[in-house]
Amino acid sequence: MNLPEKILILTGVLNLAYGSLTGFAYAFARMKAEFPSRYLQAAHIGPLMQGAMILGLVFAFQLAPLSETTALIGAISFAVSSGFIALKDTVDWLQGIKDEFKENPPLGKVLGGIGVTANLVGIAIIVYGVLVA
Repeated sequence: MNLPEKILILTGVLNLAYGSLTGFAYAFARMKAEFPSRYLQAAHIGPLMQGAMILGLVFAFQLAPLSETTALIGAISFAVSSGFIALKDTVDWLQGIKDEFKENPPLGKVLGGIGVTANLVGIAIIVYGVLVA
């Protein structure tokens, strides 16, 4: 197993762990309110989805004829993306943001922007790798 695959596996497992941990906070919030923060829900469900996606990307990276450097950049991009998106949702929840598009919180905007940009880099790399195969 090469370094990019190890990064993806570690990132996927960490996402699943974080999604599971935020599930406890979500369960406690649900005991108090029928509709708790959408950003707490996103901080719970998002990493679970990201974790599964990133673990699946291990297979795509194995099949894509990418150089070690390009694969490493792609894997790091996906790791950074998932981390910053989970962090954005967590920060939005802790700040009590109701609607990030209306309230436009500066920190959430920066964290989300980094997450989305890193995701686009990772997607571009793996799509290139799959199309070249």
